[in-house]
Amino acid sequence: MTALDQILERSKGFLPLQPTYARRFYMDGGRLGLSKKPGGTFNPKTKLFTPERWIASSTEAVNPHPIVGEGLSYLDIPGERLSLRDALKVRGEVMLGAQRNKAHGGEFRVLIKILDPYEPIVFHFHAKDEHVRKFPQHFVGHRFGKDEAYYFLEKPKASMPYTHVGLHPDVTLKQLIAAVRKGPDYALELSPVIYQRYEEGFYVPAGIPHRPGSALTLEIQQPSDVYTLLETHAAGRPMSPEQMHPGFPDLDSAFKLIDLKLSRQPDILERYRLTPTLCENGKQRGGVEHWIYPPTMTDKFSGKRLRVQTRFESCESDCYALLVWRGRGKLNGTSLKAGDEFFVTADAASQPHVFENTGNEVLEVFKFFAAAAR
Repeated sequence: MTALDQILERSKGFLPLQPTYARRFYMDGGRLGLSKKPGGTFNPKTKLFTPERWIASSTEAVNPHPIVGEGLSYLDIPGERLSLRDALKVRGEVMLGAQRNKAHGGEFRVLIKILDPYEPIVFHFHAKDEHVRKFPQHFVGHRFGKDEAYYFLEKPKASMPYTHVGLHPDVTLKQLIAAVRKGPDYALELSPVIYQRYEEGFYVPAGIPHRPGSALTLEIQQPSDVYTLLETHAAGRPMSPEQMHPGFPDLDSAFKLIDLKLSRQPDILERYRLTPTLCENGKQRGGVEHWIYPPTMTDKFSGKRLRVQTRFESCESDCYALLVWRGRGKLNGTSLKAGDEFFVTADAASQPHVFENTGNEVLEVFKFFAAAAR
């Protein structure tokens, strides 16, 4: 029996994962426990910060000064170094279920992050699935575009908790290009803005320019790290062409991937705004469960928030990633505390499993589901 088989048996399908962090070009806000002050994770050699925690990740981060395996999650097995990605390849039918394993080739096709920006992340957009397929020369190593969605966590909001999304209805591509060349102050005048309210969120389809604000943000997205930046500086420093438009010879070549129709929807701020909705059978005497990323939004990912006062019996139709956000408790007898992270196998998820609150505050956990298995 391998170490993986042993942990699958011992954990009864609730696989503990180690926290993993990824470097980025934007300044951290000091809210991930990696530094005591904003910007404290800065590395002067690479000129990168560490402002993101990646959860149940099988996706590698794309950065200057690359680190092999950066961004991958690892099982929390003493004395073993086994990534979730490799574990899924070896025991995909057990962990993902037969249908998902066959449909997705042993992959858990979602990426979850906690974003900790002290300042807004620069104005940018992501390619669509069809762009990645059509222009493989621009997206080496990638297979997916990047739809994403946010949920704003109840922590200090740092310097500027406003997110720009899309373009005003009368903005032309020519105007956008001219504004981007003049600078971010001009480009952002062309984009509507929302305030990042606690316990709300937003869905951003690929192809739409956006600038996430500084609130601590739980993000769910396709398993991809594609992006094109529409600003030349971050954290007060100039960025290289490789950082701004990786895979493209220049910014002009990437502009054609912006979806003007989606970006200029007059009701874009309300169309894609997310508020928690009660799950079917989501209210029990001991707790309540809401969709924060509803499956009606997209078939590429979904997610729930569960708050347990005393006891909550859960049952899902699919495997999922689990993050304990606050409180203490137990899951089928396994101890839980804030910050813990698990991959819940298909069989374990589909059997009734019980969350118990053993602390002095609400036990709050998040569940994340991958793309529909087709």
